[in-house]
Amino acid sequence: MSFLSEKLLLGNENRLLGLMMVSLIAAISFSDNINLSRSLFITHFGFFLMWQPVYKQEVDFSLGKLTGLLGFIGVFIVWLNVWLTPFWMLLLLSLLTGRIFSQGMGRVAYGIAVIVLFLQLILITTPELFNLHGFPKAVMAMLGLLLILILLPLFFIKSDEHRHGTHVDFIRGFLIVILTLFLCMGSVLVTFTANIPYIQSLASTIIIAALFLLITALLWSPRGGFSGFAQLWEKYLLNIGGPFEQWISQLSSLEANTSLEPDYFLNTSIKYLQERHWISGIYCKTDKTDGLLGDRSRHQVTVSDDKVELTLYAFSPIGPALLLHTKLLLSVLMFYYKAKVQERQLTKQAHLRAIYETGSKLTHDVKNILQSTKTLTQAVMLEDERSTEAYQILKKQLPLLTERLQATLDKLSAPTLETSESISLKTWWQEVQSKYAGRDINFSESIHTDPLIPIEVFNTVTENLLDNARSKRMMQPDLSITVTLQADNKNVNLRVLDSGSPVSEETRAQLFNEVIFSESGFGIGLYQSSQLAKRAGYRLLLESNNRGNVCFCLSSR
Repeated sequence: MSFLSEKLLLGNENRLLGLMMVSLIAAISFSDNINLSRSLFITHFGFFLMWQPVYKQEVDFSLGKLTGLLGFIGVFIVWLNVWLTPFWMLLLLSLLTGRIFSQGMGRVAYGIAVIVLFLQLILITTPELFNLHGFPKAVMAMLGLLLILILLPLFFIKSDEHRHGTHVDFIRGFLIVILTLFLCMGSVLVTFTANIPYIQSLASTIIIAALFLLITALLWSPRGGFSGFAQLWEKYLLNIGGPFEQWISQLSSLEANTSLEPDYFLNTSIKYLQERHWISGIYCKTDKTDGLLGDRSRHQVTVSDDKVELTLYAFSPIGPALLLHTKLLLSVLMFYYKAKVQERQLTKQAHLRAIYETGSKLTHDVKNILQSTKTLTQAVMLEDERSTEAYQILKKQLPLLTERLQATLDKLSAPTLETSESISLKTWWQEVQSKYAGRDINFSESIHTDPLIPIEVFNTVTENLLDNARSKRMMQPDLSITVTLQADNKNVNLRVLDSGSPVSEETRAQLFNEVIFSESGFGIGLYQSSQLAKRAGYRLLLESNNRGNVCFCLSSR
């Protein structure tokens, strides 16, 4: 577009196409006069050079490409003959049909040009090329004039000046050229073998081609139990060097084995993939491994991300279809490997979380035991006249503290061997009242049955709730604490009430669901208690959260 402006060429695209086609038809029509024909061909190629940048805007001709194109045109003009002309017409037909599937009036313009060029090839050029009897000369002259008249609408179809570069479908253009060659050569072959006129042979060939296309169209889609050529074609594309499904099945079976380490999984999968006959070697690089299986070659495909890099080497050049297939194979392998790595990381995180929760729970138990020990120490340090009372408290509490310390030690020694001991409800209730005697805690009960309860659940929940309430009392000295127990034939309800301020809404939303930061403790007691209750079939909830009436309840479901 160095000589003419882009806007001028875009605005006259269809006119340039019409001038190019008219000059071509005229040059072929005057083939008897070689000088006039050459002149018309030179004119035709001039219009072609102006039309080409409009046809494919994304291609810019460098000096080398332009020199090569002008050299081809020069050779064509000098060596002009009856065989070069059909060759150029077929090449031009592939270019025009590449744009016939565009939108709007541009599709109409290129459709007219394709029809004219197709009729010129099969009705005029082919019979003259093989000296076959076609139409009479008068009819041929009228036919040539008719083709030019058909092109006249191109000069009146408005071009889209704002059109951007349009994709050219060369594959469809090539298929149209193959179909045209089949019609021309088939008609010539039938004429020579059956010794019938060319027009009659052309009609027979068209009928045969139409029947072939019709049958192909019927067999292309699945019907009557037949999978269809379309599925067979897609399966062929996906199974280049396959079978693809077999390797995917092997990969899936390996991925399903959760005991396999990610690196072992990756190496085993690469061994399966390397068995494909078109693969010479596979290079793999991860954070831990770096190695090549097989041999390197010049033809390679690489897929990589932040965790793994895979390079596949092939024996032969990798075409577009095989390139897509290769990237799909490597991407699937990388997906499964990353899933394995993530699965291993999640397993480690779950293990660490279990250790953290177990340690936090036992730490909280030790804190409660320490609180009880401090209380006993204070009782012992009282004046002599109360020594008898202190002795009775020590006599009752020290065995309980010993049992709790022993249980905590057992859990630290073998955390996976947790057992859930049971105790009668009434026995446990008496022990609780004895344990918290003299701590200004009110106890009330309504027990009609004496079921067995998990002692660990009730002890842990009670200790946490009472410890929180007593810590709350240090900031609110007038706070009263009440523990009530109700038991009937169906349910057991243990409630801890205090007359202090309610739990904040922000804390309440997180309560029992996650660890809550607490300046006075570890912030994990209620979370651990809730999880322990759930595993035992109980439910811990905040039953009431009003000022002067804050109630936590442990109930059987």
